[in-house]
Amino acid sequence: MTGKRLQLPAVMAACVLTVLLLAPSAAQAQRATGTLIVRVEEGGMPAAGVDVGAVLRRSVEHIGTTGASGLVAVEELRVDIQRGTRVNVAVLDCATGRSALLVPQHESLGEITAGCEQIPAGHFFWGQAERIVVKLEGGEAVVLETQTEELRSLLSGWRFQGSFLFTALMGEDFDQEKDGIGADAKIFYIWESGLGAGVGGSWTMHDVVGLDENMNKWSAYVEPRYTLFIPTTKIRPYVLGRASHNWLSYEGGVNIGESGWGFGGGIGAAYPIGSWLAVDLGVYLGYLSVSADNASGTTFTRSGTELQLTGGLRFF
Repeated sequence: MTGKRLQLPAVMAACVLTVLLLAPSAAQAQRATGTLIVRVEEGGMPAAGVDVGAVLRRSVEHIGTTGASGLVAVEELRVDIQRGTRVNVAVLDCATGRSALLVPQHESLGEITAGCEQIPAGHFFWGQAERIVVKLEGGEAVVLETQTEELRSLLSGWRFQGSFLFTALMGEDFDQEKDGIGADAKIFYIWESGLGAGVGGSWTMHDVVGLDENMNKWSAYVEPRYTLFIPTTKIRPYVLGRASHNWLSYEGGVNIGESGWGFGGGIGAAYPIGSWLAVDLGVYLGYLSVSADNASGTTFTRSGTELQLTGGLRFF
């Protein structure tokens, strides 16, 4: 007997989901509206008299000059840089003075004035830092940044997720069970490092060839995961592992008591659509083995592969 072929709807759904997860995301055309604090230090002390500017449309727009505290407050809405843009920081050391320039990735300093030395300091992402420190030390420079509270809330904390679930059971032992639909719910915690862990449960109902009764598949699982932070997009892709315990039961009392373990992994992505809500799409592929005692008192075991597609809402 050959293994069961995955039905067309499952193939189409998997293809669509793969395209959504792997397609590059365009930068969001959204202006940042906060205040960026720029602090310039030299030798660990505040550096006064440093001009801070932004390179926009090939010209330098003056923003402010550091005082005794080495600080300049930048109103982001007044600077024409889109949220999420990578901004390089360059220090120009000239005979007439020193300046710190914010250079968006699509801009260039152009030709440097004779007698000036350019010192690259690093970069940050516009709208995703509430404070940067430009540290000068021995002719070198570095940029340190702190993340916004909004960004930290997207990266870490408790999450609850409810999803529509599609499950396909594959392999010779599951030839009689058709693809099923149901629901999945989970709760998990994500740390700022991207590591996370959670627990969840799912249910799907499957038609069975040759039987009037449907089969119900129940699962409870633990799920370690890792979420990737890509500063230039709001999408949060992730990878996960899963260990599950599964129960199969048939309406009408046929073969009640099949249970066993499953192991596997998956990928997915969440896209925030509000400060407390995100759309989440995921794919899971794993090994499944279940067993039950038959009428003769011996143990009947069967195993195969399960593919799950989820689409739902994540609550922060």
